[in-house]
Amino acid sequence: MNTSGRHRIYITLLLGSLLIAPSQVFSEPPRPEAEAQAELKQVLKAIYDDAMSANVEGLTTSHLISSKFTKFGPRNFSRQTADETNESEASFFTSIKDLKVELKDVKIDVFGEVAVTTFYPHFSFVKDDQLKEGSSRQTLVFLKTDQGWKIIHEHGTPKKCFTE
Repeated sequence: MNTSGRHRIYITLLLGSLLIAPSQVFSEPPRPEAEAQAELKQVLKAIYDDAMSANVEGLTTSHLISSKFTKFGPRNFSRQTADETNESEASFFTSIKDLKVELKDVKIDVFGEVAVTTFYPHFSFVKDDQLKEGSSRQTLVFLKTDQGWKIIHEHGTPKKCFTE
């Protein structure tokens, strides 16, 4: 068989494969990182939905209950444990009403079983019949567990603390 005959066979096989399985040729399989990022977007949404509805149980289950859990700020300067965090969040979210939160500039970086999310929450709520509004910087570090992604570290800084 001459060279042009082989080329025709290759071209025929190539075109045939494109017609039979175009999705296999042109689409990339989902990457594990992209899947994890999509999962974490849903986890963040669930956490803030729980906060806005004062679902303390939902907020509690978002944390890894472990001595390795830590949190800094924004309402408490000291490093907090999981129990202290859950107690503080229960007290805060049941003492306010009409909480609205919008997460801006969400960035999710996945490192295997660990993920770092950073974003700017813009919020408003009513406390003691006064409307409070503000924004902050937030970092949540997650660990993939058998029960899903769990927060292992939180750090929040209110905007009034930012250096401009």
